[in-house]
This record gives sequence, structure tokens and C-alpha cells, in this order.
Amino acid sequence: MKKSLLLVCAASLLQFSYAQTNVAEFLKAGQADANALVKAYLNPYAMALGDGLNNGWYNSAATHRLFGFDLSISASAIQIPGEAKTFDISKIGLSHISVVSGGNLAPTIAGADAPGPLMQIKDAKGKNIGTFNTPNGFGVDIVPVPMAQIGFGLIPNTDIIGRYVPDLSYNYGTNKMKLGSWGIGVKHDFMKWLPFLKSLPFDASVFGSYSEVNAQNALSFTPENYNLNNVVVTFTSDNSQLMKVKSKTSKFGLIVSKKLGVITFFGGIGQSTSESGVNLVGKYPVITTAQGGGQVITNEAALIDPISIQFTSKNICMDAGLKLKLLFFSIFGTVNKAEYISFNAGISFGTR
Repeated sequence: MKKSLLLVCAASLLQFSYAQTNVAEFLKAGQADANALVKAYLNPYAMALGDGLNNGWYNSAATHRLFGFDLSISASAIQIPGEAKTFDISKIGLSHISVVSGGNLAPTIAGADAPGPLMQIKDAKGKNIGTFNTPNGFGVDIVPVPMAQIGFGLIPNTDIIGRYVPDLSYNYGTNKMKLGSWGIGVKHDFMKWLPFLKSLPFDASVFGSYSEVNAQNALSFTPENYNLNNVVVTFTSDNSQLMKVKSKTSKFGLIVSKKLGVITFFGGIGQSTSESGVNLVGKYPVITTAQGGGQVITNEAALIDPISIQFTSKNICMDAGLKLKLLFFSIFGTVNKAEYISFNAGISFGTR
């Protein structure tokens, strides 16, 4: 059960985790260039994760009566556009690596499952010390983000909505994953307080939410990841390598809905914001040139906490959808536009 819950809740974050080897490959370029490359490579999934976490909060502008509630389970599918499947190596400010062959367009994590351009690495003195291909993409341009939440009518004309996944850990082969998340939302039907609006034939509410997700995955990037021909290795691992992902999202705006029999049509407009950070912490081997010549991998030249990047997104968001009321539950679906276009569908149980 614990394994299943982690894998379901972490669907999109696992794509970050399974990219661990790809991301670590960029360390061959040195710390500064590696940060630029990792940011360009992961950007589509970071944007999609923010969109997904801001989806599925509501399926009606109407609020519950006092102590009414609903439990909903939904999943978002965020579509990565074609222009986000590659990035231009020549436009990200690299200083110690250059393209040898394959052109300037490299796959992002959402791009083609094929090696990118061949890159030449140079040390601080301009000496060539090796080559590598930029990593494959996953060949997957849909990012899934599942979510479960509960909403209560605890205040007149106001719903309090909560999301929570306690810290979960799971070992999958050599991958040691950990995930936790929480979120809170508030929906308030302001029309009930204004006599000249109460008689209008639809519902309208203001809405706001905030959520956080924290995940980490153990890495194993060793000297063996390099071509070790004529390289002297004195590096010793301390098993401290981790990839950490933290995402914070917020959304606020206006919701309008109209119920016609068993069908409710709803839509919203507002602002969607996300901030996601990716950090590689720990000690990582890197090839350098010894004073007397020759290539070495040593503890003294190791990279410590080499990657720290932030992704931010702030967009006008719009969504439209419908909910169908059945016997004891409802099903709903929406289409959303923020950074990317996404789709959300789910099922809810409860009482108004």
C-alpha cells in the first residue's frame, strides 16, 4: 500500500528522479556550465509540475452548507509543447564546453529519446579534457500529476480545502525516494453578501490556494561514469549524493458556475504562480588536469553541492469544465491554460 501510494502521488516527480543520471551527466561540464545545462534540460517538467499542482482545486463556484464536505480524486495531464522539447545550446551562456557535432539543438527532458550533440570539455586553462553527448530526453511529452483533496463547509459561504501526503519513503532498486506534500485552498461565495447579486441565476466565488511538494532521490554518480582511459582516480565517495526537488505554487481568482439539472458548467480566471527548485547536494567527482600534466579525479577537486537552480512561472490562468452528478458521486473534467495547456478529470463524493 505504501509503495502504491508513493508511486501514484509521485507520478510527475518520479520523472525528475529517473532523470538523475542524465542530470548528473552534465557535471562533466563543470559547475557553472552544468547549472545552465540542467536548467535548460529540466525546464519543461518544472513548468508542467507547477501547472499540475494548481489544477483540480474546484469543480463548482457553489460552496457547501455548514459541515458539508466532498472528497475528490483527480489527475492532470499537462501537454509539453513542441518548442519546449529542445533547447539551443548556443543561447544559455556556456563557457567551458562547446559543440563538436550534432548542431546546437539538444533535447530537453521532454524531448526525443536520442543522444544530443557531442560536446567538448575544456579545463580552466583551455585544455581539452574530454567529450560527452548531452543526455537523451524521455520521449514523453505528457506530464501526469494526480491529486486527492477534501473540502469542508466550516464557515458560512466558505469552503476550506486541504491536500496532504505525509512524508513517504521507498527504495526502488538503487533509487531511494522520499516525497511529501500539502496544500490549502479557500473558496468564498461573495454573492451571498450582496443583495443585488443574490438573485442572479448563477454562482460566483473568489478562490485562493497554496501548496508545496518536497521530494528527494539518492544519486550514484561515480568516476566510472567517465571514460577513465589514462585518468588517475583517487576519489572516494561518501554516499552523500541527493537530488532534491521543492515546488511551491499559488493560485487565486474568480470562479463562476451554472447548474442545469445534473450538469454543472464552471469556469475560472485568475493568476497561477509556481516556484520550483532543483538541487544536487553532496560530493561529485570531476576530471581535472594535474599540475604535472595528465588527467586526475581527486577528492580535492570534487564538486560539492554543485547544482542549485530555480524555475519560476507567473501566468494568467483560465479553465473551463463541467461536472455530472450521478447517484452518490460526481465526475468532472476541465481544460486549463497557464504556462501550458493541461487537462484534468476526476471523481468526487460528498454532500452539499
